[in-house]
Amino acid sequence: MDSLPPPSTIRELMARRVLVVEDDADSAELLGFLLEHAGYQATVVRSAAAALETALAFQPHVALIDIGLPGVNGYELAALFLEQPLLRECRLVATTGHSGRDAVARSLAAGFHEHLTKPLDRDAVLAAVEGVKLSATSRRS
Repeated sequence: MDSLPPPSTIRELMARRVLVVEDDADSAELLGFLLEHAGYQATVVRSAAAALETALAFQPHVALIDIGLPGVNGYELAALFLEQPLLRECRLVATTGHSGRDAVARSLAAGFHEHLTKPLDRDAVLAAVEGVKLSATSRRS
């Protein structure tokens, strides 16, 4: 059985808000469950339109964004996030089935801080989220 982290760590984790933007219902539900089980405040949306509206209200510390969203894709959504003063400090993590140097370079060029390839690895997702410093002032980490 996993031991619980100390109360100060739990408070720190719960302060971290994570937005999951994933159009696949099963993947979205699984990511939300994983993050909540790890102690984060997770909100899941399934479209780019819902993502921007939700992000402005929720003000996430991290956004896991599927690149292959219908309509407005993940690259375009990242640009929209970066245009919003309230979202400029949000750590953007691309999630996609595309791997390789070109795919990673495209994600980074679009403003993402990190690129995760599907199928997503639990530890990689948590490491991407845990890399957030709540008092960070820099865009890249």
